[in-house]
Amino acid sequence: MLTSCFDEIKQVIQGEPQPAEAPAVEAAPAEPTPPPAPTQPTNEEISRMLIEQMNGSEAASAGELTCSDPQKGADSSISMTATLKMVVKEDLFARETAPAAFNKERQAVNEAANNAMRPESVYLFQVGATTDLITDADRAAKPLPENLQAPLNELKELAEASVFRKVVNTGDSVETSASFTATYVDGVWQFSNIVVDNAALLALNDYTAQSALPQDAPILTPEFEAARKSLISEKVTAFNQLAEPYIKGREEAARATLTEYQARAEEEARRIAEQAAAEEVARQESINAFVQALSDDKLFAGEWTRDKRFGELSLHIEQSKKFENSVQFVGTIYDTKLPEASLDIAGRCNLNPQENGTTQVDITIYDGQYDPDQPTAEVYDAKDGMLSLQLSKDGKLTGIMSCTSWANTPEKAFQIQMSPKAKEEPKSKRRR
Repeated sequence: MLTSCFDEIKQVIQGEPQPAEAPAVEAAPAEPTPPPAPTQPTNEEISRMLIEQMNGSEAASAGELTCSDPQKGADSSISMTATLKMVVKEDLFARETAPAAFNKERQAVNEAANNAMRPESVYLFQVGATTDLITDADRAAKPLPENLQAPLNELKELAEASVFRKVVNTGDSVETSASFTATYVDGVWQFSNIVVDNAALLALNDYTAQSALPQDAPILTPEFEAARKSLISEKVTAFNQLAEPYIKGREEAARATLTEYQARAEEEARRIAEQAAAEEVARQESINAFVQALSDDKLFAGEWTRDKRFGELSLHIEQSKKFENSVQFVGTIYDTKLPEASLDIAGRCNLNPQENGTTQVDITIYDGQYDPDQPTAEVYDAKDGMLSLQLSKDGKLTGIMSCTSWANTPEKAFQIQMSPKAKEEPKSKRRR
């Protein structure tokens, strides 16, 4: 039987017990909301990554980091650039050989050395030598004696000695930069596409840290520079004073050398003059011999050869005339076995003997009678026949008989050899 609304009210008024209410069900606790992912790596994370990548110099430590140009990718990645200042831990020094600070002093050292080592030619010119007397050996630098070479070596070493010059101060900074992509994965930033420019940092490796300098290292300070310049100047003065007697001695020696050279030159001039005179006598003797060999009514006899063929050939000079540098002549050539064969010629002899003592004789063949069956008829038929001969001092003629048109076929030429022959009755000439 259902309980009415009235019965329930009654029970409440009369204090009658009411049915117990069902206990309320407690709600399950809610899951904690995860914090949002960071939008980019922290400076500490970026600095740590850059230091690992840079493999840079131990002379500097990481300083201020600045980031710029962040670009979000399609996923959770971000691309950006970063610049990290690296702070130098201690003073850095560059080692310099022959430092520019001592250029003037090195120039003074070189001048002192050059003055002491001047070639012999300098002193010879000072005492009046002419260029033709100077030898190649005189033009070479003169080695110094040991008592001068040793202090000069010490002086050069001092002027060219290495020094350390401070180039970077403690606290100076160099910048390194990098571009990269960062991706947040499982609560950790992962870096990729890293491109690092740490050239400025690596350049510090070329220097020496103050703590690594050798003991008593020469550091180029104003005080050191002034002291070194003064020391070099003192040593240059001392060297010049030491070299002065040596230089004066060389000047005196140059006078004796010049006297020797002049005597030698005079002797050589006499020898050359005597040789030239002898050569001129020999030349005139040769010229006289050539003129005599080619004088009027001279006769030469000999042979011609070509391959395995041969024959006789004679030259009769009928008339000749001497000029300043030549002898010109006319005559005939003929074969003694062919009495009716005779050809007119005109020739010229150069009266400038060659080194081997011979001279050139050129002969042109004109007209006359000859045997058309003889091989030499090839020359005579051509109308440009010629003989190119060498005349020796003993009167022999050697050379070729050819044609000017055979210039490119020298194998066609006839080899000629003729010697002077005693005078005989001139041959009668008959023309074709």
